[in-house]
Amino acid sequence: MNVLLAYLAVVAIWATTPLAIQWSGQVDWFVGVAGRILISATLIIPILIWWTRQPFSLQWRDIKIYLSASLGMLGGMTPMYYAAQTMPSGWISLIFGLTPIVTGVMAFLILKNLQLTFSKYLGIVVSFSGLAVILGPNLDWTHGQNLLIGIGLAVIAVTFHSLSTVLVKKYNHGLPNTHIVAGAVWITSTVYLLAHPQFLTQLPTLPPKALNAIVYLGVFGSLVGFILYYYVLKRLDAIRLGLITLITPVMALLLGHFLNDEPLNSQIWLGAGLVILGLISFEFGHRISKENFRLLTSRMP
Repeated sequence: MNVLLAYLAVVAIWATTPLAIQWSGQVDWFVGVAGRILISATLIIPILIWWTRQPFSLQWRDIKIYLSASLGMLGGMTPMYYAAQTMPSGWISLIFGLTPIVTGVMAFLILKNLQLTFSKYLGIVVSFSGLAVILGPNLDWTHGQNLLIGIGLAVIAVTFHSLSTVLVKKYNHGLPNTHIVAGAVWITSTVYLLAHPQFLTQLPTLPPKALNAIVYLGVFGSLVGFILYYYVLKRLDAIRLGLITLITPVMALLLGHFLNDEPLNSQIWLGAGLVILGLISFEFGHRISKENFRLLTSRMP
C-alpha cells in the first residue's frame, strides 16, 4: 500500500469525521456510535478471511493490544458522540486536535521516551489558551450546562484516545492492523450490546443524512480510517504524523461552516490559530530552536 495515499486518506477521513459524527447523532447519539461500530464489526470479518493470511490470535499478549485499541473507541468515541451534540463540529475537531499534546504527556508518563521541554510546555499553554478564546465567551455558567458537559466529555475522549495510542504503541509487536481493528470493534460492539440490549430492536426512524453519516463512519471512520491510521503509525516518523492534527482542524472548521452553517468569525480563527501554533511548538519547537541556533552560529564570525 502506498504510504502517501494512506496518509492523505487519514487526513480526509479525520477532517470529515466531526461533521459526520454530529449528523449521525442528531436523532439519537447512542444509535449513531453503536450503529457505526456494529457496521465495522461486521465488515471486518470478510477482510480478515480474504485479505489477512495470519490467523487471528487470542494469546494474552495480543488481547492486551485489542483491549488497548478498544479504549480509543469506548472511552474516546462514546463521550465524543454526546459532546458533538452540544457544540459545532469544528470545535470538536479543535479539541480533538490536542491529541498530540495529551499523547505526548501520556508517552512521558508511560513510555518514558519523551522529554517535556520548554517548547512543549509553551505549546500546551498556547493551545489551551486558543481553546479558551473560542469557548470562553460562549460559556454561560447559568444556562450553558450542556456545553460545559460537552467540553468535559470531549476532553475525556481525547484523554482515552491518547492513552489508547500510547498503549497500542507499547504492546504492539507487529500484529496486523486489521487484527487490531477487528479486536477493538468486536470488544466495543459487545460492550454496547451488553449496555443497551434493546438497541437493535428499538431503532428510531433516521433521516437520510443521519443514516448516510452512520454508514460512512462505519465503513471509513472506524474501519478504513483505523486500519490506515495504524498502518501509517508504524511507517512514518512523529513529525509527519503530527502534521495530520495541524491540517484536519482547519479543514473541519471550513466543512462545518460551508456544509452545516456553523459560525466562523475572527474570534474562532484567532483561537484556532493559537491551537495550531501551540501544536507546532509542542511537536516541532525543539527542532525549530535547533535550526535557529544553527543558523545563528553559522553567521557568526
